[in-house]
Amino acid sequence: MHKVIALEDALKIDKPLFIDMRSPGEYEQGHIPGAINIPLFNDHERAEVGTIYKQVGVIEAKQRGLAIVSSKLPELVSQIRSFYQTGYSIIIYCWRGGMRSKSVVTVLDLMGITAYQLIGGYKAYRRFVLDSLRTFELRPEIIVICGSTGVGKTALLGKLAKKQIPVIDLESLANHRGSVFGQVGLGKPQTAQNFDALLLQELQRLNEKRYVVVECESKRIGNVYLPDVLYQAMRRGKKILVQADLETRVSRLIDEYVDVYRNNTEALLASLKALAKRLGTRKVMALSDKLLSGEVRDVVRILLTDYYDPLYGYETANLDYFDLVVNANNLDKAACQIVEYLEQRR
Repeated sequence: MHKVIALEDALKIDKPLFIDMRSPGEYEQGHIPGAINIPLFNDHERAEVGTIYKQVGVIEAKQRGLAIVSSKLPELVSQIRSFYQTGYSIIIYCWRGGMRSKSVVTVLDLMGITAYQLIGGYKAYRRFVLDSLRTFELRPEIIVICGSTGVGKTALLGKLAKKQIPVIDLESLANHRGSVFGQVGLGKPQTAQNFDALLLQELQRLNEKRYVVVECESKRIGNVYLPDVLYQAMRRGKKILVQADLETRVSRLIDEYVDVYRNNTEALLASLKALAKRLGTRKVMALSDKLLSGEVRDVVRILLTDYYDPLYGYETANLDYFDLVVNANNLDKAACQIVEYLEQRR
């Protein structure tokens, strides 16, 4: 009799290893954090079996699936055995806790490997994440770092983290820089499923802290959305305004995007084109010409003064709105000043 386990119990197991038996495409769309993908079917094979199931019949689909999987079983068992022998508790899942995970757990049992089938599969985990975020009781005060584009907010988060300050880098979790050029050069954006799961882990990890520092964001970051519990806490939280000189900001953005400028010209031009409604077609064409001729510093400076600064308004904001104002021309000094402020809140 193969063993099954509920998600609530699986998450409490010491040294668990979740193994996702779904196709690579399904895994990429959303998986349990830390899970490894050992697919029974590749994307093409899954589509083939699915088509047979719909157009021919269940028995024929099972026969085709068995033919595909049978040659893969020895290597699959070998891979899982190697993890099992290092002391992991093996938890197998598929989409709904159905045939794929059940068949693998049965084979593993026959081969002397103890493994559990996750009841409800990934679908149960996704429901757990959404329910947890919806009902999450956020305890720490949220400290929000605000400031114009290029002042170094993300770099400051990194420096604060190195000083053992609890931070959540939302843009890193979303794999997006939070701007019109935010996805250029970063590869695929994070899916909502994976972002939600990673964010939940961070919130759970830091929920006993006195405060957590984040960068100011809108509710949407690229293709993902912040849960209400965090977004509303950010709106209520203390605000730190980070400032830097224009030329310092230009230099930082060039340093941050140096590889992007070199290797993603077409994507950058497309992003510029998307600004035509706000900047006007003539200015966008002029910026595109400057980008193609290598006048990157001029392009960045104009985008800051004509697009980003008016959009976010920090350069003309009333300083009384903020709980702390920090000059970040020197990021190390700025980080120390923020730490001093935070220490006073303990």
